[in-house]
Amino acid sequence: MVRMMRTEAGGQPADDLGGWWQPPSAGPYYDAMSARPAEHHADPLDPQRILRELPDRERANFLAAYREALDGARDPAGWGLLRRVLRLWSGMVIAANRPGFYEAQEAALTGTGSDAYGESADGRAG
Repeated sequence: MVRMMRTEAGGQPADDLGGWWQPPSAGPYYDAMSARPAEHHADPLDPQRILRELPDRERANFLAAYREALDGARDPAGWGLLRRVLRLWSGMVIAANRPGFYEAQEAALTGTGSDAYGESADGRAG
């Protein structure tokens, strides 16, 4: 059995710490560790975040889809659907909060807008 002795910064044995030492395999990062917590990033699939950031007109649709997928997730086979619903609505948060989203959506649904090449739905330059 190999016993390792703890060291102070600089590699000297720390006798007051029970005689343990830092193995050389720990590398140069051992002394540079921080006790600060990692940065917290909001989970994009968090249903509360999605609901909070969705425009009011989308919230009822999200809740209906979420509740349906949540009921299905009671069975492990339904877990994938819940994740897909959350990913879809997470993307919807981004899209719906962009200026002009609803106008572009309406134009696309009715065929009155132009595509990325500037042509209208009936083939004329728009």
